[in-house]
Amino acid sequence: MSREPSPPNLNALLLGPALALAALACWAVAVRQAALATAATTTLFLVPIVFRLMTRTWYRGLVVRGVGLFFLGFHVPVLIFGFFARANIGCEPGKCMGLVILGTLLGPIIGGVFTVVYWLVGRPPV
Repeated sequence: MSREPSPPNLNALLLGPALALAALACWAVAVRQAALATAATTTLFLVPIVFRLMTRTWYRGLVVRGVGLFFLGFHVPVLIFGFFARANIGCEPGKCMGLVILGTLLGPIIGGVFTVVYWLVGRPPV
């Protein structure tokens, strides 16, 4: 008996380009290409919004949870790079601000990734 292949999942199809956009935005921040980083981050934010508007219904609390995850994700690189700057041996206080600034520049991108992943794969509460 031959089984027909199931259609591809839309979440999986959109998660790949969203992660590629996030990687592009992180790379652009690292090489100081502000225009490219802004364009990639803006597109990254538009992906889940357009997807949700076209394919799913919005339920109560979705936007609030998405914004909450954005703020949570925003702080992850700031804390990680701040820890690395503090733990850097031989670094005088105030001399390793490059790592902290890089974490701050990557914050909106990582926050956007948290929101995108939640909006693409998140399920409504029961």
